[in-house]
Amino acid sequence: MPPVLSNLLHFVKKTLTLLLAACCWGTAYAQAPTYQFYYGNLHAHSSYSDGNQDAATSNAATPAQDYSFADASLHLDFLGISDHNHALAGMQRPNYAKGLHQADSLTNANFVALYGMEWGVISGGGHMLVYGVDQLLGWEAGNFDVFVAKSDYQSLFKQINRRPGAFALFAHPQSGDYGNLAGTATFSPRADSAVVGMPMRSGPATSTNITYSNKSTSSYESTYQRMLAKGYHVGIGFDHDNHNTTFGRTTPGRLVLLAPSLTKLDLMQALRSRRFYASDDWNTEVTFTVNGQAMGTINQGPGNAGVSVGVADSDNEAVRSITLMRGVPGNGVNAVAVSTTAIGAAALTYTDINVPNSAYYYYAIIIQDDGDRIVTSPIWYSRGSVTAASAAQELPPLDVFPNPVQGGAVTLSYGLPTATRVTLEVLDNLGRTVSVLAQDEAQSAGPHAYTLPVSQLSLAPGLYTVRLVQAAGTTYRKLLVAQ
Repeated sequence: MPPVLSNLLHFVKKTLTLLLAACCWGTAYAQAPTYQFYYGNLHAHSSYSDGNQDAATSNAATPAQDYSFADASLHLDFLGISDHNHALAGMQRPNYAKGLHQADSLTNANFVALYGMEWGVISGGGHMLVYGVDQLLGWEAGNFDVFVAKSDYQSLFKQINRRPGAFALFAHPQSGDYGNLAGTATFSPRADSAVVGMPMRSGPATSTNITYSNKSTSSYESTYQRMLAKGYHVGIGFDHDNHNTTFGRTTPGRLVLLAPSLTKLDLMQALRSRRFYASDDWNTEVTFTVNGQAMGTINQGPGNAGVSVGVADSDNEAVRSITLMRGVPGNGVNAVAVSTTAIGAAALTYTDINVPNSAYYYYAIIIQDDGDRIVTSPIWYSRGSVTAASAAQELPPLDVFPNPVQGGAVTLSYGLPTATRVTLEVLDNLGRTVSVLAQDEAQSAGPHAYTLPVSQLSLAPGLYTVRLVQAAGTTYRKLLVAQ
């Protein structure tokens, strides 16, 4: 992406609508809804921690001033400020609530402001971005709303999982971080429920460049590959890690979200659903579906996986290659390339002939002619014996809260786009049914909720699967019963 010309006086933010591929691959599947592309960054700092280090010359220090700066930046629809959670990096407890309030105040029809925290310390386990938590999580006496011990990531994940819609992302992950989650540590269902992604690149953190030309050269794809190979459901994004007043203007790299509209609710849902990708380019649009389902989804169906990738760029930048990667979740082996386009091709289609009961994840890597790299979040697909989906319906969301649970009860909730027959059940780790809450029951369109009495059922500690079966297909969620 070339630098922006100095005589560029203004720009018009445009919203482009995409109807994700609606092709059928031998069987009718639920199709992805209409999404638009939104470009931004979730990793930035204000003077409430160690950001705005150029405040003396920029005259910007508060999150509100930073959001105003970002709102005027090119190709930037949203900014998340994630100030450090502890006083060593500048955070004082009252400022966290102020940051949340300023984010809400600076959100408008053309720009969404988000506020969260960068939790942890580099020397004791690594930094993690946390959003959707309206209380400061920390360990310093008098400087937290909710106590979470320093470097105790499992307790951090527990706090995140207690709050519907909250999530975490790795920030510039290093080997051994987060209790060596991407390395020798055993698979953690609690972490899998809390962590939605990590960056392809981060920074340049301390740059003062505001000409969009200071590209980041860091790469964390190896961590992404290892997490997927271990069975984690994570996506990939792009971090700026601004410590000066450069929000959106240092690098053309962007985190790209797919959402129905530019609202805080829709963007947060896109992030929680891993419906995003990483791009070195500031306006490239990537469509990626498996059997019509968008990136980030976890699906099961009766047939083969029909993969579609498309690339569009309003600057008419050519595509050098599109590569489709495939891996087996949880087998410990990194994904491998299964299909690559010829030079110049801007679309890829691939039918993976899955054997019954097979499970794979897929993601795409796009390289543009100028070397810009784009990596999508995955789509997970298992071939099994499931009712085929109606081509006009979307698989309903299924929420499990609290998760993990320790005694008591769990609420299972979902919404149906149309009236249908529903089966809702809980399976143990061997696939045996331990509870049936609805059995082929006729249900109306709209929200539904059930209570699963974990204590009364005497469910043993361990990992369970909640399965919702209805006409549009099957939705799964993991449930961890803690000791």
